[in-house]
Amino acid sequence: MARARKIIHVDMDAFFAQVEQRDNPAYKNKPLIVGGPLNRGVISSASYEARKYGLHAGMPLARAKKLCPDGIFVTVDMEKYLKESVKIREVFFQYTPLVEIVSCDEGFLDVTGCEKLFGSALEIAKKIKSKIYEKTNLTSSAGIGPNKFLAKLASNMGKPDGLIVLEDKKSVIEKIKLLPVSCLWGVGRVTCKDLEAMGAETIGDVANMPVGVLRAKFGEIGGTMHSMANGIDNREVIPYSEPKSIGREITYRKDIADFEILKSTLLFLSQKISRNLYSKKYKGKTLTLKVRFSDFKTITKRITLNRYTFSISGIFKPSVLLLERLDLTRKKVRLVGISVSSLKPVFILDNQLFYDEHREEKLTNAIGEVSEKFGEDKLVIARLVEKDKTVE
Repeated sequence: MARARKIIHVDMDAFFAQVEQRDNPAYKNKPLIVGGPLNRGVISSASYEARKYGLHAGMPLARAKKLCPDGIFVTVDMEKYLKESVKIREVFFQYTPLVEIVSCDEGFLDVTGCEKLFGSALEIAKKIKSKIYEKTNLTSSAGIGPNKFLAKLASNMGKPDGLIVLEDKKSVIEKIKLLPVSCLWGVGRVTCKDLEAMGAETIGDVANMPVGVLRAKFGEIGGTMHSMANGIDNREVIPYSEPKSIGREITYRKDIADFEILKSTLLFLSQKISRNLYSKKYKGKTLTLKVRFSDFKTITKRITLNRYTFSISGIFKPSVLLLERLDLTRKKVRLVGISVSSLKPVFILDNQLFYDEHREEKLTNAIGEVSEKFGEDKLVIARLVEKDKTVE
């Protein structure tokens, strides 16, 4: 018989807001809202004092200002938060290699079989919370369960600074079924309204629905919701690993000989890769160009940049330079791709940037903000002005 799993979910309490309150005593016990800019941004994190006014992550800051006019509004300082995130992550790995990083402020740990080394799952969770506070002076909430759903539900139920254990016993599952459908993992505001329109207001209502009806409405996620509503979640904890490279490529429907079309493709790929690097908070220093010709012969050219970058221009310009070094007169191109490697987290790198690179990364940041708010494909750069052919 397989050993019952012991999963811990750790979630920092109002992470960004808590960091700001820790660093500025004037913010403590005050309704603090982290986000920006005020006229068009959304809430990234709200202190528990601010949540009493109905504020929550994702709410437009303009609306938050109306609901909480006396609130303190500060801009996001992601580098500061990520530095704390590294300290938290280091604590996780002291107890098990089976750590799944969900975001900068939460993660799952599979501590099955770790009892002889560190004690029970409950003792391990207590140690993790204590060490996180010791290293960061920040509180966290932890939940323990036999699967990821119950562990996450437990940590949410204990906020802030809580520690709750949920077992898959019949008595526990029956109590969970009394909770609203919004407590189900993956059920946001839109899905919640859809479920309520179907007559499902509690987790128990979802558990009692025919799984076929849920799948017909929501697809595969409908089956997942049904299983979770019955306390079943067989998903494994997927260990975290740092990315080695980030890249994209395109295969043309017809082979291409036009250099300008190839340049346009490189610009498109550069924007996609830049967006990916930006969202993951990495910069890279090695750029690789991949070209596959009409005869299926594939070549790669690589260059090491002078500086780490995630800017669109910092990826596009050297990729064009590498493309110009190829003999494109004899064969047409079937596929072109770019990848960026030698990655480092943004917060580790030196912040002293030259003006041109700083300006380019401001553009990347601005595009990233637009993409996060309106969708990745809402803003596409048609052309970059090239001052020279120098690789930065």
